[in-house]
Amino acid sequence: MSDTIAVDHRNERRIEMRESTWSNLGHNVEGVKSLESVLNRSGLNYNVGFQPIHLPDGREVPNRVATVRESDGHIYDIVSEKYKIIQNKDAFDFVQYMGDGIEFKKAGETASGMTYIIAKLPDVNVLGDMFTPHVIFRNGFSGNVKITAAICPLRIICQNQFNFAFRNAENSITVRHVGNAEQKLESAKEVLKVTADFMVELNAQAELYAKHRMTKPQVEKVLDVLFPIDPNKELNAYAQHMLDSSRSAFVSAYEHEDNTNFRGTAWGLVNAYSDFITHKKPMGKTDTKEENRFMTTVFHPGMMNTIFQAISVVAPERVR
Repeated sequence: MSDTIAVDHRNERRIEMRESTWSNLGHNVEGVKSLESVLNRSGLNYNVGFQPIHLPDGREVPNRVATVRESDGHIYDIVSEKYKIIQNKDAFDFVQYMGDGIEFKKAGETASGMTYIIAKLPDVNVLGDMFTPHVIFRNGFSGNVKITAAICPLRIICQNQFNFAFRNAENSITVRHVGNAEQKLESAKEVLKVTADFMVELNAQAELYAKHRMTKPQVEKVLDVLFPIDPNKELNAYAQHMLDSSRSAFVSAYEHEDNTNFRGTAWGLVNAYSDFITHKKPMGKTDTKEENRFMTTVFHPGMMNTIFQAISVVAPERVR
């Protein structure tokens, strides 16, 4: 295969997949101005209550109750009787205090019962690239989901998500449910501050990593760290194919034209990895594979921090 054909094929594949992980999820709420309208349009304006749990012989299970959607009886979870339900309209109410700069994009509910609203803030320039800071607000009705705001910048040119956990800036914040307007305003201000701090840190890290050149042998070593082969373990044909495919997809992202300005630098590798993770085709045939990719990419930044760790292994003196 010639180089020209390979490049054309790569570009066709990547254009098809260049969407955010939430593009095919939830309900479109663009242009909606009020929280009530967002909840109504996305079907999230319902109430959840408690119901007792009974054994087959009629006895009630002590200290445990079910969280149940009142409109249709949908069961979310079994929780302690001390668990406090926060309705969606109350959990997301502080978002209305974040000012005119915020724009609602998507809202919905995952199969696991997590409810979410995705909103964007004004664009920010990072090394000549325009990034759109997105904030994903979530709520839920099980013991393992808290009211959270996760910061997830999107690199506009290629729709890459940059959700990293920096040492000097949080990428998410747990929001305490509060009742009065003054406290809700403070919560909104805190989310905006955390987002602004994260974007400042993202720019600082971009400048730091863009300064440091990575030789071709070093890039190859980073690939070996990201996609390791254990010499003591023989891979079957499928595992070898998946490893080769992942490595090839990362190389394609690294060599893509939108990474031209940063190729040969540590930041070019970071860009490529965010592209690789964001646009990696979901595995399996389950109905929730798109949701799983969205939740992993947004709420588990440790996965994206893998590239920083790989670079530090190969060139520990380069980036601090």
